[in-house]
Amino acid sequence: MSATSDAMNQIVANVVRLSRRPGLMLLVAAAVPVGVFVLLALLVGLDAVSWVGWIPLVLAGLLAVPVLVLTIRRERLQRTTASLGEDPVVAGGVVVVQDPERGEQTDAQLAALEEELGTLSDAMEEGRVRSARWFPRVEAAQRSLLRAAGGTVNAPYLRDDLRVTLVALLGTVAAIPLGVLGAFMCAFALLLG
Repeated sequence: MSATSDAMNQIVANVVRLSRRPGLMLLVAAAVPVGVFVLLALLVGLDAVSWVGWIPLVLAGLLAVPVLVLTIRRERLQRTTASLGEDPVVAGGVVVVQDPERGEQTDAQLAALEEELGTLSDAMEEGRVRSARWFPRVEAAQRSLLRAAGGTVNAPYLRDDLRVTLVALLGTVAAIPLGVLGAFMCAFALLLG
C-alpha cells in the first residue's frame, strides 16, 4: 500500500465515523413518514372501489425505494470501513531527507518518491476524463480515487457506484416532505371517505 492509500483509508474511516449518527437520523427521518404513508395508502387502497385507490400505495412504494437503497449502501459502507481505522498508519513510502553533507538521496528513496508521484499524477489524469452520461464528475472522482488507492483491494469502500448512492441520498431527502404530504393526503382521504 502506498502512503496515499493509507491516508485515504484513515480519512474515509474518520468521515464514516463522524457521519454515522447523522446518517441514521436521516434514514429514520425518512423512514417514519414513508412508513406512515405506506400504511395509510394501504388503508385507502383497501377502501377503494376502483384501481385508482391503489395509486397512493404505488407512490408510497416509489418513495420507499431510495430509502431502502441508501439503508443498504450505508450498512455496506459501515461494514467495509469497520476495520480501517483500527490499525496505526505505517507509511509504505519513504520520507526523503536531504543529507546536508552529501546533498543527494539514495536510489531507493528516489524510486519510492517517483512511484508515489506517478500514482498521484495517474489519479489526476483519470479524474480529468469524464465519460459517464449522468453525474460524470462523480464517476470521474471515483475512478480517480480508485487509481490513487491502488484499486478496490486497498479501498473496498469504493466498490459501489457513488452515483447510485448520491441519487439514493437525494431521493431520501426528498422522501421526507413527500412522505409527510402523502400521509396527510391519505389521512384526509380516509377521514372524508
